[in-house]
Amino acid sequence: MSSEIHDLSLPAHDPNVSRPRGLLSVPPEVAEAVAREQARMQPYFTDDYAKQARDSMTLRYYYEGTELAYRYTPQGVEVLAVGWEEVSKFLDETPPERRQGVRFGPP
Repeated sequence: MSSEIHDLSLPAHDPNVSRPRGLLSVPPEVAEAVAREQARMQPYFTDDYAKQARDSMTLRYYYEGTELAYRYTPQGVEVLAVGWEEVSKFLDETPPERRQGVRFGPP
């Protein structure tokens, strides 16, 4: 029995929602939720923590439970491969020096 809890209302679980690649735009729902929490938790919810929360929530919004290759950048999170097949191909075809900072696994 899995101990993970997935939010089935997220677009990640809707087969009609496309899964973007590259630098992800932050969905309005995510931006609003982070802004609300940052305002509520000032001064403890710093801008750096807000960026981390936005990046993490954006990944889960689109890809919860999906195998990924991704990296965090100053501009946001970048998705490089989605699903086992793409991730395997990415690992096979991308030299180690170009995999610096890349993370693998579900968000």
